[in-house]
Amino acid sequence: MRTIQTLSSIAVLLAATAATAQPRPSIPAVVVTHMNSLDARCAAAGGRPTGGRYVFAQDFTGDRRIDYLLSEGDYACSGRPGLFRQYGQARVDIFVTDGGNNARRVYSDTLLAYRLLAGKPVRVQIARKGALCGAGATATTQCAAQLAWNGQTFGEGVSVNSERANTAAPAITPTTPPSPASASSANPPTRLVVPANAEAGFLAQCRKDYVSRDASAARWADDQCKADWRRVVASGPAADALLAVALSPGERPSLDAIKQRATGVRWAARATAPLVAVGSLGGLSASVEGRGTPTAVGLNWSEIGAEIPYDVVNAMRIRGVTLVQMSCEKLGTGEGSRIYAGTAPGRAPFKLNLDQRTAPTGNATSYYGVSISLDGRHPSRGSTAGCDF
Repeated sequence: MRTIQTLSSIAVLLAATAATAQPRPSIPAVVVTHMNSLDARCAAAGGRPTGGRYVFAQDFTGDRRIDYLLSEGDYACSGRPGLFRQYGQARVDIFVTDGGNNARRVYSDTLLAYRLLAGKPVRVQIARKGALCGAGATATTQCAAQLAWNGQTFGEGVSVNSERANTAAPAITPTTPPSPASASSANPPTRLVVPANAEAGFLAQCRKDYVSRDASAARWADDQCKADWRRVVASGPAADALLAVALSPGERPSLDAIKQRATGVRWAARATAPLVAVGSLGGLSASVEGRGTPTAVGLNWSEIGAEIPYDVVNAMRIRGVTLVQMSCEKLGTGEGSRIYAGTAPGRAPFKLNLDQRTAPTGNATSYYGVSISLDGRHPSRGSTAGCDF
């Protein structure tokens, strides 16, 4: 078996997917959207998008159609080389296409490394570290596995854990240069992933909700739900970062652990009280509150005259998080706050606080802020009446 080498362009990758010449399909919109989001996050962080060799177009399922693997760790952001790499780990997404060249994301994970093995189909091997290796893993645990297509998504075939085997896990070339591990001994809970049928389920439920409130919504609900889904997708990095810093049961909050876990956040060298850390995540500003001990992690956005582009609540829900609204306060048309009790696998209870405002006029400011508590408790119940903002 040989490892497929990184190639210089999508066009070359398309040409390399089969021994015989085939028509080159256009890149599906969902893949282009993901590529554009990396450009936007790079530019928002002060870098210059140069792309690089981070898109691999291959048949990963065996149906002879072109699929796409995007490696954020291989994305080149000039001036911000470590933007998408945190402690030697980076996110990898796989999009699978159908007969109409429509693509859906079926795999997304933060990996230590990956490699592609030539064949029909091309096989994907992955490596992880720490708590992402599962129950009983320590900070030094490394594990490797080969992804296996089951017709709907990629599961993991034979795997090796470096602490349960007599030999080390199979060597997989890292996608990024290794970075020093954090001095913190805390390991993050297992990352929550988006199921393959998430989009279809969201759109169906969204339409049902709109029509149940207003029968006339049947005329426009589908288009609105597609726009709502785009906000959910745009909120993926924010949801992942907040869920990564959520405490494990019995864990004490640590600033070092927060900085290590908060996927994609670029932290500034210093912060001004009462904040103990500040940074950025794409178009969002990040902050850590507390006096000595961190108490909450927040992400915020604002723009004059713009529609709010985020929906972190539903981005968390499609990842298997239960969020129950406990109270709310309406401050005006399109403006208010909501407080949720959050429950997620492998995590202590938490409070999610949401503040938002849709600009009433073109020269007013829209804002969106969401924060997660680090006290390991659910909030008390209050009033939830009249919160239709």
